[in-house]
Amino acid sequence: MADSLRVLVLEDELALSELLCETLNGAGFEATAATTVAAAREALARVEVDVLLLDVSLPDGSGLQILQQVRDEGLPTEAIVLTGDAAVSTAIGAMKLGAYDYLIKPPRTEEIEALTAKAGEKARLRRENAALRVRLERQQPVVGLITEDPVMKSLLDTLLRTAASDLPILVQGESGTGKELVARAIHRGSSQSAQPFVAVNCAAVPENLIESELFGHEKGAFTGAQERKPGLFEVAGSGTVFLDEVGEMGLGVQAKLLRAIESREFFRVGGTRTVRFHARVVSAVNRDLLAEVEGGRFRQDLYYRLAGVVLSVPPLRERPGDIAVLAHHFLAATGSRKLIAPETRAALEAYPWPGNVRELRMVMERAALLSNGEAILPADLRLAGPRPAAATAWRTDLSLDEMERAYIKAVLERFEGHRGKAARALGIDPKTLYNKLGPEKPRG
Repeated sequence: MADSLRVLVLEDELALSELLCETLNGAGFEATAATTVAAAREALARVEVDVLLLDVSLPDGSGLQILQQVRDEGLPTEAIVLTGDAAVSTAIGAMKLGAYDYLIKPPRTEEIEALTAKAGEKARLRRENAALRVRLERQQPVVGLITEDPVMKSLLDTLLRTAASDLPILVQGESGTGKELVARAIHRGSSQSAQPFVAVNCAAVPENLIESELFGHEKGAFTGAQERKPGLFEVAGSGTVFLDEVGEMGLGVQAKLLRAIESREFFRVGGTRTVRFHARVVSAVNRDLLAEVEGGRFRQDLYYRLAGVVLSVPPLRERPGDIAVLAHHFLAATGSRKLIAPETRAALEAYPWPGNVRELRMVMERAALLSNGEAILPADLRLAGPRPAAATAWRTDLSLDEMERAYIKAVLERFEGHRGKAARALGIDPKTLYNKLGPEKPRG
């Protein structure tokens, strides 16, 4: 079966040990054997075990020692005790120490399979609960992608065709274009959409903490590590890990990330047990990652591991058809019933939006709050624009008509001489603009 449970059989009777492993492996589990307490400790140090089938009497001690270790270390491992008829009371005592259940030797095949499966599900549930606590701290609302732009629609079409696959996806675009929304849309379109989506901004986490953030850490791994903490790859389960601004990651962590993606296993910081992960990796960058590879700042092998499919999100200034619809969406999201005046829409469409969709959302939220009328006017947007020269702004030897003319010319320069755009931003008819400028006719 996919994502098989790991089972460790601790039994010194070789015939029974072989029978148990053969039965479990045949049922789709991943079973290995140990015949001594020492061998069991070594196995638990190497890999993370879901279910432990243990005998009580062993050549070098008691299986209860391993059960006590599991309990003391807080391992998400469930134990099933193997016992003879005469030692049922010992098995019941083991359950008081935290054992899941017990089986009387020789156990029947159906008992072994059924009880191991139930114990394994409980082990996974414990892991999920631990991961859920971390996930709830990071939960963010999911906002759908809204677009009428042909380029964005083409991108979404590619997204929908690749979301159901297991390919890693690299989303590239300027800051504020909505790369995380694209990543969330990929997750929603996948077969694991019911699983967690966890995100980390690699630029916002200090370099000495990013490894712990991704892979988790063991108790005592460093100062302040008072308990084991699952990392995001563990928290994600079979869902999606979103590595935002992955290009900001240091080369040392890049090497560990590459190894984890290639082997689908990793070590927690301070840990010695391998931890498997099944999550899909979606990454995002706000600059040319290949240029970072050429500059020696990003590993080429990691780039090709992350860029199974590359989705390039265009900046807002290149998708003017989306500006108005997004502005209405953000305005409605505030609960405001205000309208957007035609000249305001023109000003929105003419603005270059250096902060992209994120800036547009902020502008509309601010306008909804500060506007006094029923409609939002260009002045309510408070868009950043070129400031008039000091000589023009403060000269007192100009008439009002001359000041108006100078201001119109400044707006024209902002729109590179385009008369229609300038007129819309000024809230006047293009003919009025033409008449006010007189013989110095604008271009466009």
